[in-house]
Amino acid sequence: MGYLALNLKQYGPPESALELIELPYEHPRNNEAIVFIDAVGMHIADGLTARGEEVLKPLNSTPGFEGVATVKALGNNVNCLKEGDKVLLPMGTGSMRQELRINALELTKVKPPFTDDEQLALITVNGFTAYFLLKDFVKLKQGDWLIQNAANSNVGRYLIALAKLYNIKTVNIVRREDIIPELKQLGSTEIIIDKEHMQVDILSRILKKNIKLGIDAVAGDATENIALSIANKGLVVNYGTVTKKPCHISFWTLFKKDIKLCGMSTLNGFSKRTKKRVKEIHEELASLANEKLLYTKIAATYGIEDYLKAYEHIDMKGKDRDGKIVLLPNK
Repeated sequence: MGYLALNLKQYGPPESALELIELPYEHPRNNEAIVFIDAVGMHIADGLTARGEEVLKPLNSTPGFEGVATVKALGNNVNCLKEGDKVLLPMGTGSMRQELRINALELTKVKPPFTDDEQLALITVNGFTAYFLLKDFVKLKQGDWLIQNAANSNVGRYLIALAKLYNIKTVNIVRREDIIPELKQLGSTEIIIDKEHMQVDILSRILKKNIKLGIDAVAGDATENIALSIANKGLVVNYGTVTKKPCHISFWTLFKKDIKLCGMSTLNGFSKRTKKRVKEIHEELASLANEKLLYTKIAATYGIEDYLKAYEHIDMKGKDRDGKIVLLPNK
């Protein structure tokens, strides 16, 4: 007998690309840990990975970008952990499995009291993305503003919460009115419905805030709308393309406002920091999740044998997937 793991056997639709396999139980070697996977955060990127689109992963490997686990066994020379500790996995370790053997120093210990595993499982990818968006592009002071679209995304929600902690004010663009109370509870300063964003009176009100940082996850014409909403010489940072279109900023907007546009990669944020600093941020994000200051809306959870249902769910949009999808490999 062994443990179950997903395997990426070929690129294509999840039903043909993925298979559930059994792997033999392992013992930790020197400096290693065996961890029991409690929960795995799932993302649109997981579907892209299975299809071989944009996010590539080697064949015959285990998918999964993040997760939370419990230490099951430790090898010799491991002094930083003990059996039973709750830990976060580093990004990209292949977490869609019931167990994992890993270098113990790569794990981030989570201090109790713990929030739900579903919450901890989702703070690595989106948590670091939100943190880097807030810290790496414009030096914001207390009381400054930023504006973002896709504010109901998980990154958007984390960004609202983190900005509030640092006393940064946020203008948040959303498509649905029914989510406004949730974002206000997270700490949103101002919320604007997307279809009203470009109205003259609303745009004028936004411009009076002298916003230097605009954050775009939608691309297409939405990038132009963010550019029109920030101050002259401001910066638009794009980290996604909900529309699957290129970012569009007109020549006249660039010419008149001297706007700059750049892309954002979470991996670049890691490269700017030491491993020690990355682990400190990871610990900080875990503490904020445990205190329920970082909170993710969960749409559904699935056991590992229902992985195809989980993959189908992450491809849904809007109210059909109102929140994040979490895989629970051992339930």
